Amino acid sequence: MTAIKKLVWLSCFGILFTACEKDDNVNPNPEPEPESSQITMAFKTTGGEEPEYIITEENIMEGSISAQGTGIEQTGWRFYYPVGNTLFASGYSEDNRATAYTSDEEGIISAKGQFTFDNALEMFGQSNDNETLLAFEIPRSGYAPRKLYFVDVDDVQVEKIVETSIFESQEDELVAWPSAIQVRGNNLFVPFHKMDPQGYFTTPSVDTAFVAIYSYPNVEEEPIKIISDTRTSNIGVNGATTGLIENEQGDIYSFSSGATMAGFSPASTKPSGILRIPNGETDFDEDYFFNVEEATGGEKLFWFDYVGNNKAIARLLTHDDGAAWGAFGRDAFNQKLVILDLEAQTVTEVADVHLHAKRYSSPVFVEDGKIYVSIETANEAYVYQVDIETAKATKGAKIEGKTIKGFYKL
Repeated sequence: MTAIKKLVWLSCFGILFTACEKDDNVNPNPEPEPESSQITMAFKTTGGEEPEYIITEENIMEGSISAQGTGIEQTGWRFYYPVGNTLFASGYSEDNRATAYTSDEEGIISAKGQFTFDNALEMFGQSNDNETLLAFEIPRSGYAPRKLYFVDVDDVQVEKIVETSIFESQEDELVAWPSAIQVRGNNLFVPFHKMDPQGYFTTPSVDTAFVAIYSYPNVEEEPIKIISDTRTSNIGVNGATTGLIENEQGDIYSFSSGATMAGFSPASTKPSGILRIPNGETDFDEDYFFNVEEATGGEKLFWFDYVGNNKAIARLLTHDDGAAWGAFGRDAFNQKLVILDLEAQTVTEVADVHLHAKRYSSPVFVEDGKIYVSIETANEAYVYQVDIETAKATKGAKIEGKTIKGFYKL
């Protein structure tokens, strides 16, 4: 090789090496792809049988939201419960299947599996690692066992079923209706109503809060213990999965309503309020009772859910003068949206939200200190975004239907 050719070859190699070196340094730490702003919703339409759809929108704060020409239609009335990035839609009266939905990288929602059951699953919870769905199959009458399903979230297969009575007394004609499922450490907490076994949904023992405590994950047929507290009434209401909530410190809080309009018959003589089971304990805190009814001048809890920093979002019944189960219908618009400070025991009304009606709410989705709720008045329904810190709401998209049963990020 001549000196000139060698010089040319080395120059080209140097240029090539430099170019490669530059390419390697163009973006050594690429920014991650931005998270989708899509919100998935369980949407209920109006008219006829009021079909339900799972739909997804990029913007739910402007314009209107409709299921027209979009979404995945569901069979009949359904419960919706999210576990991590998976949404379970469980049949009620017309369908004995639960289907799990998830999203692909393009935001397309599709079913990833399903499982079946004998009687409707009517109470839901989850493991702390988001790997297991927990659900109770509850007979509507008689003394048959309550079946607790353990469902693998990844492959949507039933791993095991544990049968338990939770509580029953054939002498007193009382059976347990579970009103929440909460896992903390090595324990499973199941609050319950004591109801008649005939299926009339009467509550002859309403003036006490009850929680059955099991070992976890090796749940046995019988609870380790049942704890009770006579400062308030049975915990939770029918259909709501958040009768118990847990804060960042591991303290568990319960809510009790006791109202006729919330499905209690007879109504409780005890005040509507909140109890606490401290972290590491399996008994109620004798020094803690948030008497919400006293703090609000007579209003009663109908629903709450945890939103972070010892705060909960809640709906209060401004009065209990309506018909039995009246809070579940569309004839009484007496629900107020509030923020509860569980530590300070204060109640702050969320500004700019009308009194409304609400039958069912999935666990809330919290993002950047905000949540979304569906607010239905006598004439219209809208999405509202609630700022947790300021307790102020911003009116969003109009709901071209009856309600949105839940908001999810999949």
